[in-house]
Amino acid sequence: MGRAEDIFEKVKSDGEAAIDEFILTRQSEELFLDFKRSADSGKGRRLHINDLNNLAKAISGFGNSEGGVIVWGVDASPDIDDADVAKARKPIYNVARFLSWLEGAVSGRTVPPHIGVQNHAIDIGSGNGFVATLIPKSERVPHQAIPKEKYYMRAGSTFKPVPHGVLAGMFGRRPQPILFEEYTSKAVKVTKAKGIRPDVIDVTLGFKIWNRGPVMARDLYSDVRVKMPGAGTVHFSNMDDGWISKKKLTEWLSMVSKDDFKLAPESFTMAFDLRVSVRPPFENGKLSLRWTFGCDGAPMRLIERENGSADVESLYREFLAGPQTEAEQKQFVCALFNLPSIDHRVEPRREPTASHSGPMGRKIRMKFQT
Repeated sequence: MGRAEDIFEKVKSDGEAAIDEFILTRQSEELFLDFKRSADSGKGRRLHINDLNNLAKAISGFGNSEGGVIVWGVDASPDIDDADVAKARKPIYNVARFLSWLEGAVSGRTVPPHIGVQNHAIDIGSGNGFVATLIPKSERVPHQAIPKEKYYMRAGSTFKPVPHGVLAGMFGRRPQPILFEEYTSKAVKVTKAKGIRPDVIDVTLGFKIWNRGPVMARDLYSDVRVKMPGAGTVHFSNMDDGWISKKKLTEWLSMVSKDDFKLAPESFTMAFDLRVSVRPPFENGKLSLRWTFGCDGAPMRLIERENGSADVESLYREFLAGPQTEAEQKQFVCALFNLPSIDHRVEPRREPTASHSGPMGRKIRMKFQT
């Protein structure tokens, strides 16, 4: 997920509280966020022409840029610094109907249509409320707004007509592969040690690379380095046949794809399995994972995860004391590596930090970067 998707998910999960927070903190409009009050508060017989035009401009502007979110039902006006900030609630009448109007209007607001637009309604009672519209970065640029027949892009907190040079580049841009990752929890095994030796938790995690782009991915590469605190160990295995691998160190694996290897759109390659042994003592160092991968014609992806030795030890002890069900095993792996998900595709993310709940509900800081 990108910044726009993060904002959209926050609004979906927090609902009315997210709207109140925007207003209380005087949230400013920015590259990924725009506030709009409906021209007639949704009381007309159809979507107001001004709302239609604002929707068209936003789909074109956000779609041609890095994506963004419109929050309908919030009044934004300049503050003392001349930046437009959320000032007041202007709820939309019959919010379910307004959402339906938006859904019906999306496909006709740009050429070509943006197929990734999503809408979410927040009902605050009596059928009134707010709507959040997610407009992701599009793979079908450029999008022309209808009926103005103009191309827009997001610049700061406003939509600007696309300069000729940028527009020419959009039209001449060749489709590119879009790579992202998926993690699969393959095994969690506890070895009960005899005597005074401590128990060992062996974790095997599969690393997949997906191609979400519209064209073949060729000349793939991958470089991963993993360190474990204290007495923990690292082992790589099960590299796909399409790869040529080289272990530079026990904790460092570099790979390139073979000349005849191709990754089709919406397909994946099982790059490698990572097996780590979690065992005390945990005094020295921290768990760290640094993974870069990419292919010819696409930007490199950088994934970084960290967990301090104290957190690793805490997770180790909590897991050994728990039921160790399959769900608990996946939660343990997710928390151990500070992963956003297990067995689900992980869309590219741009935020520098976020939080993730560990197996016992604790919040753990995690780092990641693209």
